[in-house]
Amino acid sequence: MKREPVSKLTFDSMGDFKFRAAYEAYSKAWDGLHRVEERQRLNNLISRLSKEEISYSHFYREVNQYLRDPGRQEFRRVRIHGERKRDYRRKEQRRSRQKRHKR
Repeated sequence: MKREPVSKLTFDSMGDFKFRAAYEAYSKAWDGLHRVEERQRLNNLISRLSKEEISYSHFYREVNQYLRDPGRQEFRRVRIHGERKRDYRRKEQRRSRQKRHKR
């Protein structure tokens, strides 16, 4: 029993911005998957969304599990330390002076 390859769905009416963004998420998830069952599930989700049987929040909740890469860490905020313009210029002058006379 050999399964047919699942093809990516396309839609004629892509005028709605929300649906176009959802289709982009679907497309990204589709490209990252290789198992037939997962691709069929994605096709089912996007077709149900186009028929307005499910909400966008439900669609994204289901698609996000395919978009997350287990090896990738999530973004963490980094504290940015600034300095005054005068202090920055003094440091740069010192660096350029040392670089000029270093040879």
